[in-house]
Amino acid sequence: MYKYLLILAILITPSPVLHSSDDSINQFTYGYLQRINEFLEDENYIEAQRELDVFVRRYFLNEQSYERALINQLYGNFYAIQGKYEDAIPWYAKSLKFKKMPLVTGLQVRKNLAQCYFQNANYLGAIEILEQYKAIAIKRRLLFPPADRIMLGISYFQEDNYEKAYKNISEANELTTTYKEDWLGYELSLAIQLEKFNEAIETAQLLIFVNPDKKEYWKQLSGLYYTQDDDNESLAGLELAYEQNTLTKEKEYLDLSRYYLYKNLPQKAIKTIQYGINAGIINETKKNYELLADSYFILKDRAKGIEYLQESLRLASDPNTAFKIGRFAFEEEDWKTAFKYLLEAKKLNYEKNPGRLDILMGISLYELNDYESANTYFTKALSFDDTKISVEGWISYLKDISNGLVK
Repeated sequence: MYKYLLILAILITPSPVLHSSDDSINQFTYGYLQRINEFLEDENYIEAQRELDVFVRRYFLNEQSYERALINQLYGNFYAIQGKYEDAIPWYAKSLKFKKMPLVTGLQVRKNLAQCYFQNANYLGAIEILEQYKAIAIKRRLLFPPADRIMLGISYFQEDNYEKAYKNISEANELTTTYKEDWLGYELSLAIQLEKFNEAIETAQLLIFVNPDKKEYWKQLSGLYYTQDDDNESLAGLELAYEQNTLTKEKEYLDLSRYYLYKNLPQKAIKTIQYGINAGIINETKKNYELLADSYFILKDRAKGIEYLQESLRLASDPNTAFKIGRFAFEEEDWKTAFKYLLEAKKLNYEKNPGRLDILMGISLYELNDYESANTYFTKALSFDDTKISVEGWISYLKDISNGLVK
């Protein structure tokens, strides 16, 4: 495992500390702080600092006031957006000392503080704040975003806690509606590190689907298949036996197929598997058709790969396989096929992330112009903590469409 594989550029993007609906400060204070915000947005840091310093000196000496907490947050933003993370940290920490800070504002300050710790390579500090943020968000049924789970996972990795790193990164990948190649790469590296080879194979399959042109991924997948064999030294001799038509056992054909994948010869792997099936030597099982599907994905033939995944599902009902087919079709923007297999996964009691399943089904139906049915699935996603926040925008958007506000 190599730590450079998990370097992540977390950008500090502090949100404004004020909202026009915030009635806990007076209008004078709101206007003054908004002016400072505008200086920061315009990258006029000299004027921003001058106004901050003047404002603190003249108006707010009480360290326990809400206004002072907002000023401290602005000071943190002032330093963070300039890349001065070490200078930003104490200001964000001071802001959090105000006990009556609004919930969303407090979560944003924690996020910014964690990002500063992360950028400053203080991973223990980042972990402490992110775990606070995560616990509060979950308790209040708010979203702990996938990107923040990634930051938490990488922080655990940097502290050599690979199990917690894997847990958070794999959860982040489960919560996204579109696969992110770099995130999947982190998950694959950790799965291999932890010798979770079945999980690693599944993640490598996703990476090949996302980017079939990257040879590193199919090398990793074929290598994972290859390393699962107990007698690797004898595999090279299987090819000669196959050419002489002396192979008679299913395991020999499958071992040779994996060997071909390891050697980057997917066409030979496909030919060997198909010959074995046609000869009645390789059994038509879910697992064997999945191996054939992987071979086609490595060959960059997505259509054939999906076809054999569908065949594997026909042989043995499995919610995870149905979900995988639906996700692949979703990535290809084949909305009808996506909904068909996502619905099948739901009927088979897919449990890994039911909220995300409902969102994907809703988006597929939206793309098929079935807004009423889409809204039904988006509404179902509201009942899950991990997807409640992210789906509210879709529900609001569909409402605007029904009211004629969006054409």
